[in-house]
Amino acid sequence: MKKLILLAVLAFAALMLAACSDNAEQDNTGIEEPAESTSAGEEDDDNGLEIDETDEEAVESAETDSGNYQLGDSGEIDGITVTISDAFMTDERNDTSIIDVSGVLVLEVTYENRTEEIFPAGRDITMEASGEHARTYDLESALPADVGPGESITGQMAYGLVSKPENMIAVFEPLMNTDGAKAIFDIEVE
Repeated sequence: MKKLILLAVLAFAALMLAACSDNAEQDNTGIEEPAESTSAGEEDDDNGLEIDETDEEAVESAETDSGNYQLGDSGEIDGITVTISDAFMTDERNDTSIIDVSGVLVLEVTYENRTEEIFPAGRDITMEASGEHARTYDLESALPADVGPGESITGQMAYGLVSKPENMIAVFEPLMNTDGAKAIFDIEVE
């Protein structure tokens, strides 16, 4: 009897694992990606990447493209459009901060509210640097602020980094998100 119960539990666990891996192969991020178009001289390869056979540099670029938004791109979720226009390191520090950081990253962010409700901007973008979560860092010029219906606001968001600013992504996930959608931005500091 114990063997039968153990066998049933193992079979159930295997089915759950298989179901989870099938869902992981589908669009599991909810990322709204920028539209791509195919122009003359380009063809789709088996991975869905468009390759111009006459330009080797374009081929290398397509192979390394993450599919994420880049600086200057806009991502929209539930009527809220976010554009991260710039990313830079600053020497400015908050003397009262209890976070020990090796650097402070600042993002220039624009929010556009196309909904009928007030949107609490500046509380919905998380940062990861080298796979580690970066904590928000209080600077005088930093958001948060509320954005009224039909309004837009541009401001700065600061994050304390504990490691070198490498492999950074910013994840926009609105607090009032109905679908669990995310917009992921690759962040490069010049």
